[in-house]
Amino acid sequence: MEEFSNEPAIKERVTLETHDGPRVLVHKATIANLTPEEVWVALGNSTAELLDEGTSVRIILARPEDASLTAETSVKRMVGNSGRMAALWRPKTWISHSRRASGRVELAIPAYLHSNDVEGTVASARTTNLGIGGFHCVTDMPIFVGYQMAVSLMLTPMSPFECRAQVVRISEDPDDPTHRQMIAAFRFVDLSVADEARIAEALIALANETDPEAMPVSWHSENGGRRGG
Repeated sequence: MEEFSNEPAIKERVTLETHDGPRVLVHKATIANLTPEEVWVALGNSTAELLDEGTSVRIILARPEDASLTAETSVKRMVGNSGRMAALWRPKTWISHSRRASGRVELAIPAYLHSNDVEGTVASARTTNLGIGGFHCVTDMPIFVGYQMAVSLMLTPMSPFECRAQVVRISEDPDDPTHRQMIAAFRFVDLSVADEARIAEALIALANETDPEAMPVSWHSENGGRRGG
């Protein structure tokens, strides 16, 4: 059958979101098969236990070109005897969310970049802007385009936002005479709707509470201190 370019393909990794009461549950899965009516997804054991015929599912595909696809569907049936394969109704419409089109605001908050090396190196950084799609930050950590890592963003002095992000662009910091620092552009990886909402709420809360350098006023307090990174 013909596969449309704006749909997931076999072997692509996707994120599934289901609900347990008010909680949003996030699961990793892989597209295993496509038929005219179904999208088969390979699941982990813990995810399979939470799915049953009729379960509502939001399926999300994040692609390297910074565009994500989402669709609402439900479980049609479980496939095979392993209990780890579900057939979802094939969505008729996929919604494209361009990460590049996501608005960002100037915001200078501390960030901590967690290296993937065996030492577990953590480098401090400072954001220059932040949005639902990603952020820019100033850092001297050795990284390269495509590098993915855990990140902690201090949305408040006492409340880190933990996520994963991927480097999509690197440029020199024109304000650094030593030429050791760089400006790295990150896009968030696999954010849930709840995660996106938390960032949006933080941006709204901080919109009118920053100084001329785009630093939140709360970071001038004794607890917040001065600029991190």
